[in-house]
Amino acid sequence: MEINHVFGLLLVKVFIMLFVIMDPAGNIPVFMALTKGMSGSERKKELNYAVLVAAILLLLFAFLGRIILSVLGITTNSFMTAGGILLLFFSFDLLRGEHKYVVSKESGAGVGAVPLGTPLLAGPGAITTVMVIIQSCGAFVVLFAIFSAILATRFLLGLSERIYRILGKVGSEVLSRIMGIIVAAIAIEFIAGGLRGMFF
Repeated sequence: MEINHVFGLLLVKVFIMLFVIMDPAGNIPVFMALTKGMSGSERKKELNYAVLVAAILLLLFAFLGRIILSVLGITTNSFMTAGGILLLFFSFDLLRGEHKYVVSKESGAGVGAVPLGTPLLAGPGAITTVMVIIQSCGAFVVLFAIFSAILATRFLLGLSERIYRILGKVGSEVLSRIMGIIVAAIAIEFIAGGLRGMFF
């Protein structure tokens, strides 16, 4: 019973970790801006493209990342440390409310795949996280993290118009900054775990 409890807590932890890093709440204003002028069906189509592209990329890096690390002779501990540092910088962007990857001001075709699917949802932070999760927790756990986070992201962004009306731009930005603090804490945990494994 205790083992099942611990495993259940691990699943909840990895889901929250990846979901927070993907930051769908913080991306609501971006999604609304990118799909401005689209009909409801067009917006839904772009959102489906976005979550599909994000899921495929995260799965590819989760399972091919291990092979790449093995070929390069990189240990899990060193990757966790480097990944934690990358996540820490990513958290600074969230705390400052920056969306560096959004360069298009038009709502033309393809915004679901790029930039929403990648790099906004499946960006460096999310890719690093799934690679660390599979190295430290295994394939089943990373699959659960990816699919649960993708489904939750799809659900939340599917309600983006309604949520944006309730929260407004300021509320969404505040929520994104709170996510940034959580991502920073996750990053410190990665760095500390990697350093412990290398030196202790």
